[in-house]
Parts: sequence; structure tokens; C-alpha cells
Amino acid sequence: MIETTTVWPSFPLGDVCRTTSGGTPSRKRADYFQGDIPWVKSGELTDGLVSEVSEFITEEAVANSSAKLFPLGTLLIAMYGATVGKLGILAKPAATNQAVCAIFPPPELDSKFLFWFLRFKRSYLIDQAVGGAQPNISQSILRELMVPVPPIDVQRETVAEIEKQFSRLDEAVANLQRVKANLKRYKASVLKAAVEGRLVETEGGWLQLKLGEIALSVRNGYSHKPDAESGTRIFRISAVRPMELAADDVRFLSGKPADYDNFLAAAGDVLFTRYNGSRDYVGVCAVVPKGLPPTVYPDKLIRVRVPQDKLLPAFLVIAASTGEGRGFIESVIRTTAGQSGVSGTDIKAIPVSLPSMSEQVRIVAEVDRHLSVIREVEADVDANIQRAQALRQATLAKVVMSRPTA
Repeated sequence: MIETTTVWPSFPLGDVCRTTSGGTPSRKRADYFQGDIPWVKSGELTDGLVSEVSEFITEEAVANSSAKLFPLGTLLIAMYGATVGKLGILAKPAATNQAVCAIFPPPELDSKFLFWFLRFKRSYLIDQAVGGAQPNISQSILRELMVPVPPIDVQRETVAEIEKQFSRLDEAVANLQRVKANLKRYKASVLKAAVEGRLVETEGGWLQLKLGEIALSVRNGYSHKPDAESGTRIFRISAVRPMELAADDVRFLSGKPADYDNFLAAAGDVLFTRYNGSRDYVGVCAVVPKGLPPTVYPDKLIRVRVPQDKLLPAFLVIAASTGEGRGFIESVIRTTAGQSGVSGTDIKAIPVSLPSMSEQVRIVAEVDRHLSVIREVEADVDANIQRAQALRQATLAKVVMSRPTA
């Protein structure tokens, strides 16, 4: 790491760089979007080289709009919405839309040095964004940003140091992501072994049935939307994730819990997601724990109650989350207007291989033991990934903002 002392003098970006934005050709002219000029949108900036785009425009489109053809190596920054501050460097000549600002530094300011400086200042730029649901920054905000300008050889040394440190962090994070992938595979193998009778010793001869043949009730939830800042809790659909319930992921309904008595979740209920934008989260389920404050379950969830002396709710969750159970759910998912879903009838038809109660107890305990270890390791991995991200910012702060000693 470069040792640092004196801070370099800074200047407004607009005093040392030229900036401009792109534009969007008329969508009424379909032929404008049948060319070979890459047309970059802000969502296609990923803090690296920009080489993949989804749309291409013609020279005529450029000539008849505010779009401009920028050369190879142009530094880009997103100005609108959720992508504010995202960066890119053109891997080939391209045009952009108006949500992207192109920055042209002079010879005495290395574009990669400016790239890393802007990456360091992203949080500041996001704080400067104005607007409602889609906050934006303007070229004026960018042009007023103070940029340090050390000698060009120092800039290049700084870039080399950052890239060396980030390469090490990239490798470390890649290793952590591989650990997470292995944990996911291990979890799947544990669940598969559990429902196939291989996780613990069993007597075999499991009863084969459909969930509806043993369930006491299968019922959709409360259909009205939350309408209060406080009052009776109602789960968000996001509260139910595979084998996990986020008990505090709630909104509120006016009135008292007694007003919604038929839709209150009780300990031991199994909640299934009925709809979701992602198929991966359709039909996933979790057990309602003991001690939960009175909470309504919404219409996008399905509540299943089972005779707990014959079928442990936790075993049902295991059976419906892997193997034949999950495979069946995925086979009946229907998608309409971007929403995927299943019905209560589908849930009733989930196949369940049912061992004896004593075997269910042992299987659930063994699954819990394995999953507890997996969750602990996952938490450590996620913490280390977060530390790596913080270290990136600390590296940028130390290296970009100061001059190296002799």
C-alpha cells in the first residue's frame, strides 16, 4: 500500500474536464434502432468496461437526435435513478442515452485515476441526487465536484496500486462466493437425504399421501391492503422465504386483532407463498413460531394447518422444500402478467412421504442441526464479503485522496 501524507490540490471537475450527455432517438422510428452503433443506457454501466449493450442505433438516428458517438475509452457515469454514480469505460465507440454523462479529461488527468476517484465519491453523489422515486444528479453537480490532480506519474502509480489491491479483494470475494455456493449445494443434499430417509436411520414403509388428505385446512389470507401506520400486524409476502419466516417483516391494518380472527397466523401454521414475481419464491413455505404477536397473513400467502400429532409442521416444510414436493410445486406454477403463482388446490396436491412421528422428530432435529451450522458459516461469509467491500472504500480513500511520500 502506498504511504500517504500531503493532500493534492483539487479543482472543480468542470474546470479540468469537458462533459456532455447523450440522447434517445425517436421511438416512433423503429428503423433508428436497427443499426450497428452500440447505444448505452445507464443500467448497462457496471463499474468496468462497457462491451455488452441491448440496443443499437443508426448513424441517421445519431444525426437526428441529441445522441452522440463517443470514442473508445470514454469515461461514462450514470446520472438517473437507482444507477446514479455507476461508471463505465467504453470498450468500443458508442452512443448513450440522456441518463449517461460522458467525461473527457485532459492529457494531464488520467481517465482511470478519475474513474477510481468517482468510484470513491459515489456515496457523496448519491447524497446530492434530487427528485422523488427516481432521484437524479445533473452535469452541474458533477462539474462542481472537486477533483485532486497530482502529477500524471503519481496518478498512474495510484491506479496501479488500487488495481493490485482490488485484484486481491476480487480473488478473496470469489473464494467466499464459492463457499456460499458449496453451502447451498450441501443444504440441498441434506434436505434431499432427509426426505429420502437417508439422513437418519428409519424403518422405511413411509405412508404416501397428498397434503390435502391430512391437512386440517388450506386457506388463502386476508385480501385487503394494509391501511395504517400502526395497529394489527399483517405479514408482507416477503416475510416468507424458503424454510424461514421473518417475523417482523410486517405492515399494519387498522383495528384490533379480534377484527381479523379468521386470518390470524397461529404457532405451527405453515405459510406458503401464493404469488411472487420470481418463480423461485412461489410455493416456498415456513412455520409460524411460538410467541408471535397477533399477525394477519395476507391474500398472497396460503395457510396450512395440519394435525401435529400426525405431521410435524417442520417436517412438512422440509418435504415441501425439496425433492418430489418442491418438484411438484415447480411443475404447477403458472405465470400471468409477470406474476407467477400457485393455488390452494395445488398446495393440497403436494405429495408427502410420511414417516412415523418418532422418525419425523429425529429427522427434523438432524436437519435443524445441519442448517444451524450452515447458517453460522453463511453469516461469517457474508460478514467477510461486507468487510471486503468496506476495505475497497478504505483503499480508495487512502490512495486516491493523498500523495505518496518520497
